[in-house]
Amino acid sequence: MKKIFIFILLAVFAFGAFEVPSAHAYFRVEEDTKETVYVEGVRHTKIVGSINNDGTVTRQVMNYIGANVLTNDDLNIVVGDNYYDHQDENGKWGMFNIHALVENVHDRYDNFEVIAGVNGDFYDINNTGRPVSAHIRNFEVVHRGDTTARPLVGFKDNGEVVFGLPEFEGYELLVYNDEGQLKNKLDIDHINSDPLNDDEISVYFDNYLNALPAELEKVFINGIDTKFTESNGTYFGKGVLATDVPQNESISENHFVIVGKNFNQDDLITETDTVIVQVGITGIFDDVRFALGSDRQPLVIGGAVNAGLNAGASWNFPAPRTAVGVKADGTVFFVVVDGRNKPAGMEGVTLPELAEIMYYFGAVDAFNLDGGGSSTMTLKDIENGGYMILNTPSDGRLRSISNGVFIVKGEHDPIPDPIPAWPDTRDQLVAPSNIYVDDENVLRFNEVPGSVSYSVVINGVETIVEDNELALDLEVGIHEISIRAKGGVSYKSSDYTTPLLYQVYPNDINLLIDMIKDYAKSTIND
Repeated sequence: MKKIFIFILLAVFAFGAFEVPSAHAYFRVEEDTKETVYVEGVRHTKIVGSINNDGTVTRQVMNYIGANVLTNDDLNIVVGDNYYDHQDENGKWGMFNIHALVENVHDRYDNFEVIAGVNGDFYDINNTGRPVSAHIRNFEVVHRGDTTARPLVGFKDNGEVVFGLPEFEGYELLVYNDEGQLKNKLDIDHINSDPLNDDEISVYFDNYLNALPAELEKVFINGIDTKFTESNGTYFGKGVLATDVPQNESISENHFVIVGKNFNQDDLITETDTVIVQVGITGIFDDVRFALGSDRQPLVIGGAVNAGLNAGASWNFPAPRTAVGVKADGTVFFVVVDGRNKPAGMEGVTLPELAEIMYYFGAVDAFNLDGGGSSTMTLKDIENGGYMILNTPSDGRLRSISNGVFIVKGEHDPIPDPIPAWPDTRDQLVAPSNIYVDDENVLRFNEVPGSVSYSVVINGVETIVEDNELALDLEVGIHEISIRAKGGVSYKSSDYTTPLLYQVYPNDINLLIDMIKDYAKSTIND
């Protein structure tokens, strides 16, 4: 009996109309065709049909992608962009189509492969490409947003999705060592203005045109990434200690300077550290790795369609739309509804209709992202390689957008525990010794007491191992191998060992070497 019931339910989904409770007296999705495929754990469903909204019928094409990132450790959500490392002379951050955003995700995170994604936040389309709301990328608050009135959608490492208005708390200086451990976090008292007493520190960016305070210590940082918006005083900087300080102490392009009484006399910032200057974010977004902005009002909240939805991007006019939703079981999904092409059966929807559609797909919470010509959905093309565009962009081409949000395959990099206190008084581990490669091509070395793991760097590529051995599979040639013992919280990690040069020979040479060894052994035995 149970099997028959399931079959009937599936038949209703596949061939019939499916009616759901709604904020309207009547809302129904009519499915002319419904196709579903799975790509590496990500579901894609395309529906061609119509919606009936209180008796008004419109033709629609809807695409859905989703995955349960709460239960599947191998699938995660990341926010991607392709912003310039530094905004250009006109303040442009960069706008690129979704294909470029996919490639940038791959370039930034070699542990992730994009499976699917959609466009993201609203943005300054005619000028800078800067997102309207805050933008958090791998815990870095790259932008606090041009307004704090727009909520964020945030994605945690455990698969949880959070939504709400961000809370900011001044600027902060973060210093990370070369292992990614937080060495120290300090409050920044001023941006582009002088400290008022000996306990304050200030940070100056390259848009500061006056002389730096002569009597205070200055630490010049070579910017890896800098962003600022002078009109609303928002700043972000990431960089490393500059080795060449200008003689006149002017701020070079894309650099920033940390200034304070006796600042860095304790060697907090060294040449191997990374420095971040960002606005501090608190509340529900404090431990969010990725976040981007959404529209002012949620579409679905707490398992119910938002009956009071009365604002947002052209909220009561039909248009192409993009939305993100979360189901009760933790599934995160995205929907793009095509529009502005009535002859092709793509009329588009209002925000209240989009809310109903997100509820139809099972959302307990759902949020509107940028729409119109920006609405874009992509999926990995298993057969042909690259990525397919699943929807029909209303511009007739791919629009350049500010950012996007993606379902990726791969695990997040672990977050190292911060060092217990600064100054760092921990003992340092000794470096591994007796390093060699055995006859089975296994790298071996002596265990270091107190270590939690080992960092093995081969030709500049790091591998973390828990034990004092690593099976090698190297190409023919000479390889440079260095190892350090990692101390975790209790100890400072050791220095890296002097590089070991290891030669991998072709098979025929290996056979010859083995023959010589065997001959030498037999001669000794005789």
